[in-house]
Amino acid sequence: MLDPRAAGLVALLAGVWALAASCRPADGPAPAAAGAWLLALLAFAGHWLLDAGRGGGVPTAAHTLASLPYWPLAAAVLFVAWRRFPPAPAALWWGAALAAAVAGALLLHQWGGTVRVRVRTDMNAIPFGNLSLCLGVLALLGGLFQRREPRWGALLVVAGVLGLVASLLSGTRGGWITLPAVVLMLAVWRGGALWRRWSSLPVAWRGAGWALLLALLVFAAARVWPRVEDLFSDLHRFAADGITGTSVGLRLDMWGTAWSLFLQKPWLGWGEQGLALQLQRLIEAGRLNEQARYFGYQLHSDVLDTLARRGLLGLATLLPLYLVPAWLCLRRLREAGAVAMAGLLTVVMFAGFGLTQSQFRDPNSLAGYLVLMSGVLAVRGLAVPGRRTG
Repeated sequence: MLDPRAAGLVALLAGVWALAASCRPADGPAPAAAGAWLLALLAFAGHWLLDAGRGGGVPTAAHTLASLPYWPLAAAVLFVAWRRFPPAPAALWWGAALAAAVAGALLLHQWGGTVRVRVRTDMNAIPFGNLSLCLGVLALLGGLFQRREPRWGALLVVAGVLGLVASLLSGTRGGWITLPAVVLMLAVWRGGALWRRWSSLPVAWRGAGWALLLALLVFAAARVWPRVEDLFSDLHRFAADGITGTSVGLRLDMWGTAWSLFLQKPWLGWGEQGLALQLQRLIEAGRLNEQARYFGYQLHSDVLDTLARRGLLGLATLLPLYLVPAWLCLRRLREAGAVAMAGLLTVVMFAGFGLTQSQFRDPNSLAGYLVLMSGVLAVRGLAVPGRRTG
């Protein structure tokens, strides 16, 4: 988890920023696109809070922050502030690079060349690995399409690689499944331009680049293979003996339970407290592995957890958090360039993360997505039509 004092400082600075922005006259009417993202945030938070009323007014079940449903509202305020003071694209690239580099350096220090399969941090390994991967990809994107200063681009690439290294050391398999989609999207978007730029670099630069890529691939193979073996072992034990005490077996057990509970109450779901009580009953009856209670009764899938907890109405408020920014970035891809692609990649990666983790019930993952997405949508060039960014 993040240090509460650090989180409080960030919240205080964000509040000061929002207050200053509210006192500044707007340059013009906000585009309807901004309203779509604000509406998505308000709908998600509003339904979450209204749903809590069914369980006595407690916003969330056990083992998570009671303030979590209010965070999309805070993100809406921060987004409005950023719309008044749009950050430059460089803030996105260097912010992602700094975070990715720190994450990579921290885990390399803790790893120290040991044989550990997963390096632990104070934060849960799953959100740590996922956020490191996403920030690393964004830093790489900024570096690969840095036009003016190749040396700055090289620094961004190195920081991006450190973010990927942090993800590998965390052992977070759920995030790795998004990488093929990332590579495919970049190849389809500007694969030819990227290859031409690479070919125009001096031979020494290209040699260093190939060496870095080869080292990363060798390192990745050494880190990924043990986790892949664990994956197949867990699948075999679940299929052959019904063992649900493993990482994969527990997820399959919870996913089946989530789907079954959704079918019983498809429209509104069980509610926050209702789902926790029902899962506890299933555990006591031996129909669900007891480890589920230690994860705060979250079912390790954003979609399935939402369907069981808040039904189809809940899914209707969850999907716009992905679809609205994807649409906003896609329609500006030609003009906004790398900034719009950063938004698309963020959406795709977080959607992938949510396949095996209820990330919007995790404070770090939820905060990461809300801040990244609101920031990307407010970046100068994407938010203001007619200003092209690299």
